[in-house]
Parts: sequence; structure tokens; C-alpha cells
Amino acid sequence: MPPAEVRSGTAGAGAGAPSGQQAPAALPEWFTSKKTRPNLIVSRWVPLALVGAPVLVLFAIVVYPTVWMFYHAFQNTNIMRLFRGNWSYVGWENFETVLTSERFWDSVQHLVQYLVFGACLQVLLATVLALTLYEVVKRDWVRVLFLIILVLPMMLPPSIVGVLWKFLLTPSNGAINAALLELGLISEHIEWFNAGMSLWSIIIADVWNWTALPLLIIYSGRVSLPPAVYEAARVDGAGGWLVLRRITLPMLKEVIAIAFIIRFMDAFKFVDLVYVMTSGGPAQTSELPTYIAFQRGIREFEVGEAAAYAIIIFAFSAILITLFLRYLKKVLKAQGIA
Repeated sequence: MPPAEVRSGTAGAGAGAPSGQQAPAALPEWFTSKKTRPNLIVSRWVPLALVGAPVLVLFAIVVYPTVWMFYHAFQNTNIMRLFRGNWSYVGWENFETVLTSERFWDSVQHLVQYLVFGACLQVLLATVLALTLYEVVKRDWVRVLFLIILVLPMMLPPSIVGVLWKFLLTPSNGAINAALLELGLISEHIEWFNAGMSLWSIIIADVWNWTALPLLIIYSGRVSLPPAVYEAARVDGAGGWLVLRRITLPMLKEVIAIAFIIRFMDAFKFVDLVYVMTSGGPAQTSELPTYIAFQRGIREFEVGEAAAYAIIIFAFSAILITLFLRYLKKVLKAQGIA
């Protein structure tokens, strides 16, 4: 219908409308003259391709390697048998080899040491730095500047961080020993890479490298807290320490727990710094379970045993994370938060 007819028809309808009711407005010219556009999806294969391609990539890099690993964990596969295709089923023999290995249980003790003094220290430092930046530093540009400086170590590849800290912790002429001697904190050089200190040197390097990650998570959580709660606390006369203990930290519990879980999961794939700084030594005193799996599978070509290591590490981490999440949920439910 032409626009003129539409307007006249609308006007006629309005004239016959009952009194007290407003006649409907005429349709605008751009609406009556617009042209329909063709459908953007020209083929039914387009959505299938958009969804199917990521699924195929996920299957190729996650699902298939996982199934392959579980299969070979029960085979006596090494690199020669893998290429020849003549491996055989050995049942739980690989798992028994791992679980009865003194080397494995020593690495588990090293992992616990790293989690307690590495991951926990990172989250603690990140909490202190995040709250200090938000509460003490008042200018936004100064906060951004400090955040950029603190995040810079996280931008470096772990291999570069390992080489850097290996030079800094060199016992004879390293910058760390020189600074400690100059400040009078030590009287002789510390042997950072001997049997008692090698794992501590790795923990120091990792804390410097990755504290920025929980810092960003906790800082973003503090920014998102509602200001009205703090205004009410100030009206009631609550001091800074009381507000921190009773308001800020309880409201940040979930955020801090998320930061810890992320660093906890990263501990189970901690290979690069160990390889670059100490290679697990001296005398295997800085080995972690993942590093042993790397050694057995990549360096020594024992594919079946390395797969068993990987499955045991996965099961161990999954159990610990599940227990931690249940405990967190129980605490939050007791406080009426969850």
C-alpha cells in the first residue's frame, strides 16, 4: 500500500474511533518504504562450522591426549615400543612403581613445602599489597602505576625468570648475597643452590614471578565491595582495624580462596623454574612430582610410567581441591554468606 493510502486509511480509522480514544499515529515513511535484507546466514553449514571447529580443536588437544594417557598408563610403553607399536598390558604395575618409589614421596614433601611457603605466601603478600594500594594510595594514577610495576614480573616467561634468579642467587658474585652482605644481614655467602636451599631459591623466584596474579584478583574484589557498608561502619564509629577484620576480610574470603585455588592448581604443573634453576638437584632435593613425570616421559622416554605419574598427580590435586571447596562452603554457610 502506498504511504499516502496508509495515512489516509489511518486517518479514516481514527475518524471512526469512539470518543475519548486517541487515533493511532500514522506509520513513518521510512518504515513503510524499508527493504528487507537477506539473511546473514547464507547456509545452514555456517553455525555448524562455527560450533564444530572449536569442538574439534578441543577434542584434538584435550580429549584425545587424555584418553591416550589413560590407555598407556596401563601399558609397558616406552619410546621404542611406542614407535614399533608392540607395547603390552601390564595392569597396575606402573602405578605400583610410582607409589612405592621413595623419589616420588620425597617430591610430595617438596610439593607440600612449596604449597605452604610458596602459594600461601603469594596469596598473603597479594592480600596485603591489594588492600594497601586501595586503602592507603588515594590517587588513581598512582595506583595504576604501582599495579603496572607489580604486574611486570608476571609478564616475563618463567624460563627467563629462572635464568634471571639463577644469576641473582649465584653464591660467589650474585646480587642477592652482595646486597645482604652490604646491609650486614649475613656474614658470609649463602649457598642458595645446595641441598638445603635449592627448593627455597625456587620458591623465592616463583613468589616474585606470580604474586601479581592473586594481587589482581584480590584488588578487583576489593574494588567491587559496596561503599555503603563502609559508610555505615564510619557512621557507627568503627576504626580501620575493626573494619578490616569484621568487614573487608570476611567479604573477600571467597575472592582470596579463588586466588589460592588458582595458585594451588599451578603448583601441580610447576616444571619450568625447577628445570632452569636446579634441574631437580642437587641429589633430587628440589624435585616436584610434575618434574619427575617430565623427566620420566620426556627425558627418559618411559611413557607408561609418566602417564601413571600424571594420573596420580591429577587425582591427588582433585581430591585436595574438592576438600578445600567443601571446607570453604561449610565456613561460608556457617557465616550466613553461602
